[in-house]
Amino acid sequence: MQAGVERAELPYTGVVEYAPHAPLIAPTIIGQNKINTTMTWDFFDDIDMVPIEKLPAPGVNKWLPVEVRTAIYDDRKEHMAFNNRTYAPPLVPSLITALTSGYQGWYPDVYGYKTYPVILDHLEDVEVAIFNTDTNSHPFHIHGHNFFIIVRGTIDKNPKNRKEAVQFPMRRDTITVPAQSYALVRFKADNPGIWMMHCHMQFHNEQGLALTFIEAPFQIINDTKLPDQLLKNCAALGIPTSGNAMGRKGLDLANDPHGPYPLAGF
Repeated sequence: MQAGVERAELPYTGVVEYAPHAPLIAPTIIGQNKINTTMTWDFFDDIDMVPIEKLPAPGVNKWLPVEVRTAIYDDRKEHMAFNNRTYAPPLVPSLITALTSGYQGWYPDVYGYKTYPVILDHLEDVEVAIFNTDTNSHPFHIHGHNFFIIVRGTIDKNPKNRKEAVQFPMRRDTITVPAQSYALVRFKADNPGIWMMHCHMQFHNEQGLALTFIEAPFQIINDTKLPDQLLKNCAALGIPTSGNAMGRKGLDLANDPHGPYPLAGF
């Protein structure tokens, strides 16, 4: 929750039961159609979990630091961003650009600045360092992979708050990074495709808190064929089915939007 903002009272309560013998705290009726429970919903540190399938974490060939920020930008709106770059979808879907750009699909520029494209080589070991400088916790989801949780800590670098994974780290596809905290996660780029990393709070995603992994673009070309129905849908919606992010050839990206930009002091 936002710092200083009281938790909302939601009209529902849900508990996921993994085993019939798991201990549960019985809810108490405190009013008509209102249920209260003493169960805590605070942050759960999943780095302490032990996976059933024990696999060693990959190494690091590529290191990607991303800083999470919320700010007022020069369009006078509040945006969220990785490294001050707010996400916006391109005119041409990134998968179509990868399939129709030939060798230039390896260049991040063809996917458009606002998609925040990150090119990954096939089978590359990737570490993403997420530094959440915001006052909100954020659940970050990476499509196409189950990543290993390597380290958690706080931005103030207090060694007492640093936790390192055990020999066989927990694997997740979503990780919550609390406010003023960081997490290091790793995965092997063994699944060619266009994969987004984004906040799983949809309105934060809409505010720009997302980026795009372009994983093994040459393998995408060799292994992927778009279904005819998708091409028909694009035609019906007026979406180009070839070219770079702007619907043009190669690196012809005139007027590819880069802004807005954060205002100083916000």
